Amino acid sequence: MDRLAFQEWPAVLRRRWLLAGAAGIGFLLVGLAVFFALGDRVLLMLSGMLTLCTLLHCLEFYRTVRSRRYQAIEATCIALGRAGIGRQRKVRLLLQDGRDVTVTLDKRMDLQIGRQYRIFCRLNRAPPPGGADLQDLPAGDSILALEDLGEYRTDIAIEDEEEPKHDL
Repeated sequence: MDRLAFQEWPAVLRRRWLLAGAAGIGFLLVGLAVFFALGDRVLLMLSGMLTLCTLLHCLEFYRTVRSRRYQAIEATCIALGRAGIGRQRKVRLLLQDGRDVTVTLDKRMDLQIGRQYRIFCRLNRAPPPGGADLQDLPAGDSILALEDLGEYRTDIAIEDEEEPKHDL
């Protein structure tokens, strides 16, 4: 299988991976600082376990991106559901091919109506012919990253017709 070098990763995936790894190391450093300052072994063990879980998450993220088990889907947000008590809300997206899909995403994702997004989704199986669709993806942590591409705009090329020049 073709492997993707770290330098070739999309910038949003690189940034997310580096920040998660830095957070894991930060948890350990805080635990060590509290241990040396106060002698608190419980907090040291908790921060160690949190660091271990974070680094395991980073390892799985790395393996997913390196082996290209993700799909980038570009869509425009056309409607946001009301954020309820749970951690998710329904979002209506207009895909590039013109299809309108409704998906459930984490309500902490900062989405705005009328903006284009590139959604990086984890694929746990081989993508279906024609590529994966948002509705084909399992719920949970299948969203690796979300990249804001800016305002939606129609890319209709309007050609300026030049007026013929007359030599007098």
